[in-house]
Amino acid sequence: MKTKYKMMTSLAFSAAVLAAIAIMPTARAETNANGAEVVTNGPQANPGDRSGSWSKQQNVRDSQRYEAVVHSNSGYRASRVKKECGPINDPQLHASCVASFE
Repeated sequence: MKTKYKMMTSLAFSAAVLAAIAIMPTARAETNANGAEVVTNGPQANPGDRSGSWSKQQNVRDSQRYEAVVHSNSGYRASRVKKECGPINDPQLHASCVASFE
């Protein structure tokens, strides 16, 4: 009886440990250009990232809508230029980025 109780306790403990390990997020370590180690939880997916919901036609329509808004709405264009070109420090690349919106 004692052996059976020990075995049941051991199995229950093992199952709890395995369940805890299974639900823990996995972390990956990467090294960036500066040699610093960067730990991430891996790729994050959005609902539109799944291949089953992607279509070439929808992508073309979305791109055309985006281009139309960028060209017709100067406020939106200015915010996109700031967001996309703002972080670029190289003057030539920054100018090229800004020119791509005109």
